[in-house]
Amino acid sequence: MYHEVKSNFFYLIHPLPGILITSIGKNNNPNVMSASWITPISINPPLISISLRPERYTYELIKETGDFAINIPDYSLRKAVFICGRYSGRKINKFKKSNLTPIPAKKIRSPIVKECLAHIECTLERIIDLPADHHIIIGRVQYAQAHEEFFKNTYIPEKFKPLLYFGKDIYGTIDTYEHIKTEEF
Repeated sequence: MYHEVKSNFFYLIHPLPGILITSIGKNNNPNVMSASWITPISINPPLISISLRPERYTYELIKETGDFAINIPDYSLRKAVFICGRYSGRKINKFKKSNLTPIPAKKIRSPIVKECLAHIECTLERIIDLPADHHIIIGRVQYAQAHEEFFKNTYIPEKFKPLLYFGKDIYGTIDTYEHIKTEEF
């Protein structure tokens, strides 16, 4: 039997990837936050969007300096991702609190997270101010890299255990996958 869940409709499309967004202020203090509302929106030009609340420190830093990085952790970093979603970078150094390491990116000022298996470096293309609690930040991909052991043309499911966020502080990963071939049909 179904029941109404309109107030939690967004959890119906979870799990989503648990990722880390890195940014930096003009004062050169790096910041990291967890997020899951993210999607590619164009291949050419290469654009990706994240949905953030405008009161978030990360939102402020992205507007201030014009770039950010998307860092893709695996399941082993679930507690660090949790920490990065529970504290504000205005008050504490979340890199230290979560035992993550900021390292220089290739094409942008914001750092990337050393412990993550892939990184997408973006410059701010546009912010869409919605009359809502979240705004859409569109980033233009300047550079992307992935650890060769875990990614060729896609992630290698035998090796990569993605961090999935179910909502309400529940994290998981995958243990079953199948490569379906067109000729089977």
